[in-house]
Amino acid sequence: MGTMKAIGAQNTTILSLFLVEAALIGVIGASIGIAIGMGAGYLLSMVMTIPSPTGGASTHIPPIFLPEDLIKVWILSLTLSIMAGIYPAWKASRLSPMVALRRD
Repeated sequence: MGTMKAIGAQNTTILSLFLVEAALIGVIGASIGIAIGMGAGYLLSMVMTIPSPTGGASTHIPPIFLPEDLIKVWILSLTLSIMAGIYPAWKASRLSPMVALRRD
């Protein structure tokens, strides 16, 4: 970042780079998190069985994942990662080139 500021990068360029990075991390993290959560839900439903009160075969309760809820969780995760990146991005974009180079 310091080198980019020294060669003339605008504050908006630095800000957008940081925000795009935060969004990319959010997309990847949300997608992997949902996939792992769904996999764990199915795995737990196969492992955990409920004994039948009549003494018959045990049953398991399959997990229910509603697409609307998955989309809401994905958007929430993406929003939180962008919000977490706004302040550092804004602060980094405001640094002078000399200070930014010294911190590299």
